[in-house]
Amino acid sequence: MLINPLSTLVAADTATNANNISEARCVLVVNGSDGKRVVFLTDANDVAIGSFTLPRYAMVKVTKNSTEKLYAAENLAGSGSAGDILVTFTKIGFTD
Repeated sequence: MLINPLSTLVAADTATNANNISEARCVLVVNGSDGKRVVFLTDANDVAIGSFTLPRYAMVKVTKNSTEKLYAAENLAGSGSAGDILVTFTKIGFTD
């Protein structure tokens, strides 16, 4: 897999700090935790429009609109301690 990083990584935070990751359209999402995490996609107004469970130590590429935001949580309720989430986001170029 080829990855073209376009920014430095950002530590995921809870819903109150959802991030558009430098207006990224493609984001590498990495779970560095030994537990599964839930990643949420929101619109520009912080309304959740999608979510998925990311297994422990997994990474995926997510495409989104530049104004949409991402955040991660320890559970489906969208909560957890920011210091325990251990998910990072990196703006990347489109890859195949």
